[in-house]
Amino acid sequence: MKYLRGHSFEEFVEKIENLDAEEDAIYINTELSKNIIIEILESCEVKKIILPESKFKRTNKKVLGALKEIGIEVKSIKPTTGRPTSKKEIVEKYIEKTPKEISEITQIPIKTVEYHYYKIKKAISQ
Repeated sequence: MKYLRGHSFEEFVEKIENLDAEEDAIYINTELSKNIIIEILESCEVKKIILPESKFKRTNKKVLGALKEIGIEVKSIKPTTGRPTSKKEIVEKYIEKTPKEISEITQIPIKTVEYHYYKIKKAISQ
């Protein structure tokens, strides 16, 4: 799957033109418009388009229906939010220490350590 992220139509066109012709699935962080779909169909043989849940809801139903008719699946996903999990895993490793000690050992900001530390402790106590 290829991820296409951009802020303007021109950015998307540039990224779509650089797609591999054999690309079968793409993720786009904007609602689908007729112009974007035309660019995609001219550039590659995509079978699945994935959108963030919020953009999927705002995409025109006629556009989604037309894509379904030509055999292109359009799905929505809920993007992951929150802090990176790598820091959570580091904090879990040192959970027997205090947040301040973990921060000094790992060089992770104290507020980040506290966030993960207390969230993990709460999960353990339940």
